Amino acid sequence: MARYKKTKSDIVLDVIIALFVAFVLVTTLYPLVYVFSMSVSDPIAAARGQVYFLPKGFDLTAMRTVLGDSSLFTCYCNTLWYTLVGTALGIVVTSLIAYPLSRKEFTHRKYVTKFVMVTMFFSGGMIPTYIVVAKYLHLYNSRWALILPALTTAWYVIVARSFFESISDEIIESARIDGASEYRIFVQLILPLSKPVIAVLALYYAVGHWNSYFPALLYLGDAKLQPLAMYVRSVVIQSSISNLADAAVDVDPSALLSSLQIKYAVVVISVLPMLLIYPFISKNLEKGLMLGAVKG
Repeated sequence: MARYKKTKSDIVLDVIIALFVAFVLVTTLYPLVYVFSMSVSDPIAAARGQVYFLPKGFDLTAMRTVLGDSSLFTCYCNTLWYTLVGTALGIVVTSLIAYPLSRKEFTHRKYVTKFVMVTMFFSGGMIPTYIVVAKYLHLYNSRWALILPALTTAWYVIVARSFFESISDEIIESARIDGASEYRIFVQLILPLSKPVIAVLALYYAVGHWNSYFPALLYLGDAKLQPLAMYVRSVVIQSSISNLADAAVDVDPSALLSSLQIKYAVVVISVLPMLLIYPFISKNLEKGLMLGAVKG
């Protein structure tokens, strides 16, 4: 087989693509490295603005201060509950809606699909939603206030439906001929073949629940129920470290300088789980995104 010889235009295009990928990589990784470097650098160097990329010195005072706060552990446990339960229920509900819409034998699937898509462009608004959730559903100061209103979205249903449509009809027909019920086909045939799109939905739902703070701001007045995002918000946005005062009573003066680093330490601790989970689902992530986007 003759070896393809690149032309000058091909080489120029390869260089441009490589430079663009390098630029995206640097702009993506730099904030992560900088935040981590600020959280573990020497407090004096951080206060003087001498940290630009890699850590200057090494000091874990800010990390110890944050980890010594009991409310952080409470918020972490709450977020784990919201993320695990919300992701599991979201995948189940989205799959149960999307699968019937992907079957041609479902007579009214076009009308139902249009009805679902309408919700992408129109909603009741924040105040009516609050009234429904808090007054009529009585979910104020309830964990389910963060789960039930966010069970699924129209876009996730469309992505899952498009993936289900890519599964060969012959496979489903052969299962029906063998006497399999629709429930058995869905559970034992469709779901095992849908691992890529399930991985995509799991990532979407997990990141959404992990970073969600506005619903908690509306519906959770009890601090014992608030997620990690509310803790991060109180430290980073409001620059409030009063809740860490008890943890920093008996520290040396250098610990006072680390108060600037506390917000960076909180960010590192909050994003670490999502960064650790991504490599385990990255294999199915690209395939699920591409196949889910083939059909609209």
